[in-house]
Formats: sequence, C-alpha cells, structure tokens
Amino acid sequence: MGGLAVLFLLGLYFILAVMAIVKTKPLWAKALVLLAALLIPTADAVYGRYKLKQMCATEAGLKVYKVAHNVEGFMGYADEEMITKYGYQFVESERTHGKYYRVSLSNGYIVTDENVTPKSIHRFRLVRDFEMLNYNKKQSYSRNQEIIENIATSEVLATYTHLAFTGGWAESPGNVAWCSTEPFLNKPYVDPIKLLITSTLKHSGE
Repeated sequence: MGGLAVLFLLGLYFILAVMAIVKTKPLWAKALVLLAALLIPTADAVYGRYKLKQMCATEAGLKVYKVAHNVEGFMGYADEEMITKYGYQFVESERTHGKYYRVSLSNGYIVTDENVTPKSIHRFRLVRDFEMLNYNKKQSYSRNQEIIENIATSEVLATYTHLAFTGGWAESPGNVAWCSTEPFLNKPYVDPIKLLITSTLKHSGE
C-alpha cells in the first residue's frame, strides 16, 4: 500500500506540475516553475543524505568509552567461536525468562550447562530504534545499536551504532542510504558484534 500511495502522489504531482507550466505565460516564468517542480520532490532527499553524512561522522560505527581487562566471559552472545577463536573462557545467555545457560570449554570440548547462575560482569545487548532516547519517527532516520554494558551498574562501555536515512517523500518507504560504517557496504566483511566485543572486553591472554 505504501508503494502505491507514493506512485499516486507522484502521478498527481506530475499532473499538477504540467498544468502549472502550461498556464504560466512568460517563458522565464515557465522555466522557474519547471525548476521548482524538479527540485521540490528531491530537496528533502538531498538534505536527508547530507544530514545523514553529518550524523554518521559523529554517531555511527564503533565507539569504545572504556576497556575492561581480565574478562573471563560475558552475557548475551553465546557464540562458541568467542571461546574457540577469541579466547574467552565462557559465554552466557538467557534461554527463557530467568533461565540461563553457559557455554564453556572442558577437556578440549565445548559443553553447555543449563539452568546456571550467571557469573558474567558484562553484557552484550541489542538496542532497537524504538527503545533509544531522543528517537523521533518524524526525523526519517532509523537508528539501532549493539552495546556492551556493566550488568550491575548499567554503565555503557562501548557501542556500535547503525544509522540509515529512510528516504524523502518521493522515495519508496524503507532505508535508502547508510553510513559507510555498515559492514555490508565494505569488503572484507567485519562482524560488528565481534568487533565490538573484542575491542571492549579483553581477556587475560591479551
């Protein structure tokens, strides 16, 4: 429905623009009307991308505020590779509300212990745009974050922020422009979650 509405508005705008150009008599005035007709649908798209570039420079990508050292493990991202490749002793996550499990290495094998009492000091967490402070749907920007925080104090140690421009009124609904820090825009691919974690939580072997 959103796409059809955009097409309808564009068609209506085109008809009104043609009528305005036809009814305008002086040739120079016709040129001004034509110029205005061309600029009006694209002005917010151009400005939106310009503003996104400014926002990207100050907000987007990896921001590390405090590095934690001698970290054995953490909560929220129970990927075995964090143990086998990146050297953490354990990772924990919540299976269901109030029920946690722990993945660790035992005698060279990956084991999963269920219904454990968490021992993590730090947590990885996703923050979606509707949760973020000062987010305004009318601003035409989407904003999501991955964060590392201290569980006890809620102190944020680091963030990885994703920003996108959702388009001008003449563009199809959805993200149409992103910051250059978005992993899918660059090669080789770097997982932002693992980059965030390994840049912030340093284990004893580092």
